[in-house]
Amino acid sequence: MSEESTELSRRTLLTTAVGSATAGGAIGTATAQEGGNSTTVTVGPGGSFVFEPGTNEALEITPGTTVEFVWDSDNHNIVVESQPDGENWEGHDTLENAGFSYTHTFETLGTYEYFCQPHKTAGMGASIDVVESISTPVSSNVPTVPDSAKTLGVATTFAMVATLGLGFFFLKYGGDYDIEE
Repeated sequence: MSEESTELSRRTLLTTAVGSATAGGAIGTATAQEGGNSTTVTVGPGGSFVFEPGTNEALEITPGTTVEFVWDSDNHNIVVESQPDGENWEGHDTLENAGFSYTHTFETLGTYEYFCQPHKTAGMGASIDVVESISTPVSSNVPTVPDSAKTLGVATTFAMVATLGLGFFFLKYGGDYDIEE
């Protein structure tokens, strides 16, 4: 095996390893960025007279969150009942049908109450609370990662690193032996 082909193979191995690590990091970063400040409220899910979430319990969001209202059934609208001083949310007064969507970005702290005009007497009203920060209650039944899974992760990582290391070693030093006769 010539020195030139060994060098090329070594470069290919290292380039592939670095490229794979970079791609993995980029995918992780892109996934983390997808969870931006946006949320969805379903209007009349399954033909019911509710906003989901928001009807039974107020939707909590932080300032700058864009809420997309998506119609899941027909003949609904969004009429603003109350909102914080200084806010200019107008809702969407026109009756719309399934498949329609409307967005609004909430900037001002406070409670926004709204309802569907044709179904207000049926209880189709909801609220959004814009708060400084959202607190997550601590749950006592949070699953934990078992020690055996942690051990397996460490062992797998070691095996991958060892394989790459051995591959590099054999590409650099081994493989083509001249046997004298």
